[in-house]
Amino acid sequence: MDKKRHHYVPKAYLRSFCDESGRVLVYRKDDPSKAIPLAPDNTAFHKYYYSQPRPEGGKDHNALEDCFAIVETSWPTIVDRLHRRESVNDSLLEIFGFMALQRARVPATRDVTERMLAETWKAGARILDAAGQLPPKSAGFEDILDHVEVAIDPHQSIHAMAHMVRGFGHVFDQMGFRALHNKTDVTFITSDNPG
Repeated sequence: MDKKRHHYVPKAYLRSFCDESGRVLVYRKDDPSKAIPLAPDNTAFHKYYYSQPRPEGGKDHNALEDCFAIVETSWPTIVDRLHRRESVNDSLLEIFGFMALQRARVPATRDVTERMLAETWKAGARILDAAGQLPPKSAGFEDILDHVEVAIDPHQSIHAMAHMVRGFGHVFDQMGFRALHNKTDVTFITSDNPG
């Protein structure tokens, strides 16, 4: 059966922030003063967001969702261990994989990727124009290249996710991170905003 709801914030992650009724508070960008209680299944998804074209035609709606599920499988156990104040340094590979995937798969990152690709195409058109390799512009449309909108196939930002995850892996390898518990009375503020 095809998966329809493609979560860009995993349900396994959202469940850690649920209240006693099993809901997480969601705040919309257009009205951040109003909290909306939603079940993890009903938030942070787009329909068919990770669907990919098949070479033989049609779309594969499940491959990436299934792949992401493998990475997300260990997350609830890691969170339980954190709640018990256990060391999770033996699970850093899974934690960093989860973090890297989370950063690469969200709409903000995919949108930036598509904007960068569009700007690359626009820059290429300007280079061709400057070299005289484009047809002459009609009178009154001399600045047409300043107004061109370039649409990028969203599938291209899916391909970019693998490169981003590999790049994060190189950073994590160089940094030598460790997980620690704050045992002081000083509060520690962080953000779970991946975008």
